[in-house]
Amino acid sequence: MKVLWLCNIVLPDFSQEFGIKKNPIGGWMTGMLHELEKREDVDISLCFPIYDPNRKKDGEYNGHKYYTFLSKDVEKYDNEMINVFQKILEVSNPDIIHIWGTEYPHTRAMLMACKSRGILDKTVVNVQGLAFICATHYLSGIPEDYQTLKIEGHTSIKEKQEEFEQQGIHEIESLKMIKHVIGRTDWDQACVKAINPQVQYHVCNEILRDIFYEYKGRWKFETCQKYNIFVSQASYTIKGFHYLLKALPIVIRQFPETHVYVAGRDMLNSEQIDSYGLLIKSLIEELNLEGVISFLGKLDGKQMVEQYLKANVFVSASMIENESNSLSEAKILGVPSIASYVGGVCNRVESGKDGFLYPYDEPALLAYYICKVFENKDKLCEKFSFHSVESIMRYINPKINSAKNLEIYRKIL
Repeated sequence: MKVLWLCNIVLPDFSQEFGIKKNPIGGWMTGMLHELEKREDVDISLCFPIYDPNRKKDGEYNGHKYYTFLSKDVEKYDNEMINVFQKILEVSNPDIIHIWGTEYPHTRAMLMACKSRGILDKTVVNVQGLAFICATHYLSGIPEDYQTLKIEGHTSIKEKQEEFEQQGIHEIESLKMIKHVIGRTDWDQACVKAINPQVQYHVCNEILRDIFYEYKGRWKFETCQKYNIFVSQASYTIKGFHYLLKALPIVIRQFPETHVYVAGRDMLNSEQIDSYGLLIKSLIEELNLEGVISFLGKLDGKQMVEQYLKANVFVSASMIENESNSLSEAKILGVPSIASYVGGVCNRVESGKDGFLYPYDEPALLAYYICKVFENKDKLCEKFSFHSVESIMRYINPKINSAKNLEIYRKIL
């Protein structure tokens, strides 16, 4: 079976081929690829977006044929891409086309190319996030002055929200065209079915990066850094970092040693700061949180594992989320976790048994739950850790999920 994947990034396994840095995001694609590579009955070729024309090329690497297309803008639809994809489809001649992500204009262009070739019914789109839903939440909790604040070299928060809206327009058109969708939560199924009731929805859960399975259940209360909060991403509003900051003064009153470690770029770096970074900086000053927050920069898989294992608690404060990949990473390691009750997250946490869920815009409740974890009464951390590993493996089993993915391909054929 020949399958063509349309990806939204150059996967890390191929970064050397293009002379670019490994992208730490999209681990679910890499995880699935590694599992399917073990099988002889599926041949996967890949199509990658390239932003530098000098790096655009087609070839073969790591046992996979690959194709590239020039991506100019993540929210602008370009009809020229249809012709590019038609040529790629002609050369690759796949039995199945698997598109990763509904939220990109190139998704719509590939669907148009498939439609023109009469193979739309052999095409499946994997839901990652949903841009049109993100747009409705993007400004939550952001003061009006900061929404339109413009920093040279950066888009304003409002402009970024409008980009999501623009992506959402193309996304909705794609959802209306789609015959087959792969999803994994009640939320993404509900959203997709609301747009296209006729779509065939296939359930297939994600696979994490290999290293997280290697360290399954390794978190220990005895060896973690007490009162350490780990956050996997905070660089844009959807991740809800501004709400987490409002919870911290309440926590610090009871646990003054509290410290927050954040993966990703330093939002407070004066040379790179954008309007959201300025809001975060203002909140840190207003809430007397200087010295409480540390930004760790981009982390690879091993470095992420190290930070999870150090943490006393992992917090996902997102204002909207499908299934949080970071939450699954924390849970398989056994890290006690607190997550906002949004989107598909409620399919992954049973509050009070393997973590806590709270409304994203209720920082007092978030603070209350963080304190409960820090107190560790009746060995709460150990309880959450044990049940987290046990419960998440029902969803992220590599053999089961790769077999399910192949089963979906066969159904579509």
